[in-house]
Amino acid sequence: MSKARLTLTLAAVLAAFASDAFAVGPKPDFSVTVGPAILCRDKLDMKFFYDYLSTSFGPAYKREQGAYWFRAKAQLFGKDIKEIFISDQSSDWVFIGAIFNAKPDDLAQAVQASAGTVFAKSASSYRYSPYQSQGTSEIMWQTNDAKLLCRRMIGQQQK
Repeated sequence: MSKARLTLTLAAVLAAFASDAFAVGPKPDFSVTVGPAILCRDKLDMKFFYDYLSTSFGPAYKREQGAYWFRAKAQLFGKDIKEIFISDQSSDWVFIGAIFNAKPDDLAQAVQASAGTVFAKSASSYRYSPYQSQGTSEIMWQTNDAKLLCRRMIGQQQK
């Protein structure tokens, strides 16, 4: 192989590795990593999720309301996610949640269809009533979109 061709081949291989190393997007295991946690079926390890989300979507773009916020182009339960947030551990709560490009009614149906978790409205007569699951995850309105989250008091971790 000529030196010029070897140099081009090496450059192509390095470029392929570099593009994979700096790709920002959900990992292949995203739904099985974030899905159970957001449904309160898993332990909420904030360091793990901070590292996982930073690797998947880049650094948090803001820190407010006791949370680190990540812009996320991903899907969970068949619905598009806009943002994911996790506790910054500045309060007595640990939590993980996501803002979906969906209405709470549609998200509740999608989660039930894909994960089997049933959500019921807290006050069925109230249009903007939050949904609760038996696993203590919640779906509520966030402006015009649905917010799904799991939150626990520090010291009340399960699993």
